[in-house]
Amino acid sequence: MVRSSVIGSDPTVPTIRPVITHHDAHRARVCLLPEGALLLAGDAIELDLTVDPGVTLEVVEPGGTVAYDMHGGRASWDVAVRVGAGARLSWAGEPFVVAEGAQVDRRTRIRYAEGARVALREVVVLGRHAERPGRVRLRADVRRDRRPVLVEDLDLGPGSAPTLLGRHRVLASVLSLGTEEATDGVDVDRFDLARAGATLWRTYAHQAHQTRLEDAWTLASRAALTGSD
Repeated sequence: MVRSSVIGSDPTVPTIRPVITHHDAHRARVCLLPEGALLLAGDAIELDLTVDPGVTLEVVEPGGTVAYDMHGGRASWDVAVRVGAGARLSWAGEPFVVAEGAQVDRRTRIRYAEGARVALREVVVLGRHAERPGRVRLRADVRRDRRPVLVEDLDLGPGSAPTLLGRHRVLASVLSLGTEEATDGVDVDRFDLARAGATLWRTYAHQAHQTRLEDAWTLASRAALTGSD
């Protein structure tokens, strides 16, 4: 099941529409299509994804998202994911660009059960070409059986980004959950988390296409979609 909801700049128009591009009894592929300008001041995007036990879900995005200059306003992007026992989820996130003047709260919550496998790619770009960074607060709360796997809170903006990212403006991550042996082989920019089978790859870059995480994403996504317990 995939559900999306939006409130904000134009509450009469759905801003993101999940489109099923393939499905059978145990597997589905969903494309998240934007149906309006994203993100504008006052937008509050909420995406809820539930993958039932034993089901495989692949989520794709047709292109990146831009958070525009909000002229003193702000917007939010809230993702809640629940993956049941033995279920599979692969979400290939495209670049999330925080333009100069934007202020965004972006939160990701993942709950996954025993035997579940998850692969998630996130790319955050601070500012468009030749712009100063916008401001984004990135929060992640990932838990298995209520136990924390990854809890993170990053506040990036014109003041903090140079300290945290140096001269880079792109922060890219690949998160793999429940795939302990299947993700061996890509050691660059890799962090093995305290929970068995949980791995985070993270890197900085000047441009989104320079993140060097293609191999990590290929491995993590393949492990999530086709790996065996």
